[in-house]
Amino acid sequence: MRVLTKEQLKIMNDWMQTNARPYDCAKWNYLFNGGSKDTIVEEMLKYQNADGGMGNGFEIDMLCPFSAAIPTAEAIFQAYEYKLDCSSEWFKAILAYFEKSVQDIPKYWEDTPKESMDYPHAPWLNYSPSTAFHPNPCAVVASAMICNGTDSQKELGYKIAADCFKLLVSNDFCGDHDTLNMQALVEQLLQIKSPLISDEVMESMRRRILENTCFDPGKYHEYFFTPLDFVSSPNSIWYDDVKHGIEQTFEFWLSNINEQGVWSPNFTWGIDSDVSRQVTEYWKGYITVKRAKILLSFGRIEK
Repeated sequence: MRVLTKEQLKIMNDWMQTNARPYDCAKWNYLFNGGSKDTIVEEMLKYQNADGGMGNGFEIDMLCPFSAAIPTAEAIFQAYEYKLDCSSEWFKAILAYFEKSVQDIPKYWEDTPKESMDYPHAPWLNYSPSTAFHPNPCAVVASAMICNGTDSQKELGYKIAADCFKLLVSNDFCGDHDTLNMQALVEQLLQIKSPLISDEVMESMRRRILENTCFDPGKYHEYFFTPLDFVSSPNSIWYDDVKHGIEQTFEFWLSNINEQGVWSPNFTWGIDSDVSRQVTEYWKGYITVKRAKILLSFGRIEK
């Protein structure tokens, strides 16, 4: 069984301290250097605007300073991943932002505000009006509203959840990021023993995860979700569904550490500029701490 060696971890640590965003470095230090969750929150809040939403490059592919749904939803994902305090004022401000900015469009919030087109951004985040409902990022927002929101936010959350589960159990298309968002919704509702989580919902969630998981490591240099995008711990309730692909994913990771000693993204903006090169460096830090955390949870780092 291959593991990340002590020497590889040291090289990653040195790279992270010098090159990663302070926010990603704070997560790394919490995992490996005795850092605190408070520092993670402190660094995260540097991206939060007065309206409660996240901007300012928190979503690495969107450098617009204004708040937007995608980076603000990312903060919710990060709160779940690091078990941050979702009763705190900064989290309440996020929910208030979403409640105040909800729109009368099929998916409640536009992924990308029109204003972001005036700032560097990835081509897949070009603005386009929403014409259909998608759970990205609505489902994870709904999960936070239902579990942590005010009465009016809970009401909105349940309305969104109904749309999510209607899509989940159908045969309509549901992509990888949609599935990741609905996975967060299901997991949070399971924690509060919500009656919304039926056998049909659970079976449909498993089906969607399998539909959106690539089990061919020959394709992992391209943009595909691997088993470890949906399962970050052996304690995951979805572990048995994808376990046959986990070892080969670890093998791919450990065989593809770059010459800097970290991991590179399997996507680019498709242009060469100072900004795009910096974005790639930031993605290296984000991906490296995310993968190292998963390796740690599976006991795949040399002691």
